Amino acid sequence: MNMASMDALSESAEMMIKNINELAADDKRVRTSDLASKTELKPATVTEMIQRLGDLGLVDYEAYHGVHLTKQGQHVADVIEHRFNILERFLTEILGVEGNEAAEVACRMEHVLTRDVEHKLTIFLGIDPKKESELFCHKINIDEETKPRYLPLSNFKEGNVGTVKLIFEDDKLSKILSEQGVRPGNKLMLKKIEDSVYNLETEKGNFSLDRETASKIIIQNQ
Repeated sequence: MNMASMDALSESAEMMIKNINELAADDKRVRTSDLASKTELKPATVTEMIQRLGDLGLVDYEAYHGVHLTKQGQHVADVIEHRFNILERFLTEILGVEGNEAAEVACRMEHVLTRDVEHKLTIFLGIDPKKESELFCHKINIDEETKPRYLPLSNFKEGNVGTVKLIFEDDKLSKILSEQGVRPGNKLMLKKIEDSVYNLETEKGNFSLDRETASKIIIQNQ
């Protein structure tokens, strides 16, 4: 299954593939009763959906013996998982969204993410594009213990140095920040965090911000 045909899958079909993949263990078949319990769907509905996925060559299903993903089905599951991971990472690391909310939003967005946007997010997050396959069909390991390429200033640690990349703020405050040396392209260092106040050192000197403002400044790690 290529990316064009995958884009034609419905959200419910992708979610069923995702659930099969999550329930699978040691290549064993997944019982339809377990899928019905996990999805809160009627067993007959689950069976019908699985049969449709079988017609597409995405699952191998045998009545009373359960279901498992085919090679093409695993490909789809891997792409969905990758989309979820990069969306969750973008939401938490770049936008500062809390974990549970980020996971919920990422789960919704993973089904509408285009390949082009997926690729751009991969690049933005600093994931090596060489790890992508030609069909973008393999999982990309973004759980490595590597330093994120971009972070909100509010996630910086004392002593960190970085370059301002983006500022999500109105023109008035952006102008004030710029006058203090906090503008895209400029380097800064987080000297100290005290009582949710971020003390910075910029080319203009020392400057302090509250946490809310710091969360709207995206920094590229050095």
